[in-house]
Amino acid sequence: MSVTKKILAALLMGAGLFICSTNDADAQYGGGYGGGYGGGFGGRRFGSGIPQAGQGEERKRDNTPDPEKIAEEETRWMTKKLSLNEEQQMKVEDINIKYAFQRLDMYEAIKKATNNGTTPPSEETRIKLREQMQKMKADKDNDFKAVLTPEQYEIYLKKRKD
Repeated sequence: MSVTKKILAALLMGAGLFICSTNDADAQYGGGYGGGYGGGFGGRRFGSGIPQAGQGEERKRDNTPDPEKIAEEETRWMTKKLSLNEEQQMKVEDINIKYAFQRLDMYEAIKKATNNGTTPPSEETRIKLREQMQKMKADKDNDFKAVLTPEQYEIYLKKRKD
């Protein structure tokens, strides 16, 4: 799988998790309050079932994408695949950072709309968020189009689909 596909898959997976999932204990073990194999509060594995110090914080950090890391990976991929010069690389990096933070804001909106992943969003909210994501993608493409040569932009569009 190409790097672009991996990045896109990771972003879509993250968005999908926020939209469609419930908390980890419910999803894996069938209940957060004593059901299943020790997940959530009241679980059987550790007696009281209270999460160990820091467990919840680590899980939250793992689920939240790091915008700077994502932007760095996207820029590295584009630099390699499109043979960017130094000026283009700096501009592409700025664009990637800008939209990585916008995606983070979008994830936060999704979390809020789904009560932190515990309830599905309304159809209206889902449509609104999808439209915002599509607009963000189009705006990012337009920003790249202004920085890249026509040949580089065509390669970018082709590679992004792979």
